Amino acid sequence: MNYNLCQQIVNKRFEFGMSQAELARRLDVSRSSVNAWELGFATPQLKHVIEMARIFGTTVDSMLNISEDVTINISELNEEERQVVFNLVDCLKKAHSEEK
Repeated sequence: MNYNLCQQIVNKRFEFGMSQAELARRLDVSRSSVNAWELGFATPQLKHVIEMARIFGTTVDSMLNISEDVTINISELNEEERQVVFNLVDCLKKAHSEEK
């Protein structure tokens, strides 16, 4: 399991002054499940990660420690293929900025 998620569950739970039992009750899982997640012995289902993000007033990305920056390795592409990727990214950025 992702260590960052383990630590996020612990950190958020402490930040909110919540016991493992309370978090488990709110997620409709056993306290031992929450304990296993925090220790990295088990991985919560996506629905539980989503619900924890809601409970803790954060995002799933934050729970998973995913930054908004994404790196894509295109080193194996030839120059023409790289240009297609760059053009696509530019097109998506433009479309996104027009939506705002």
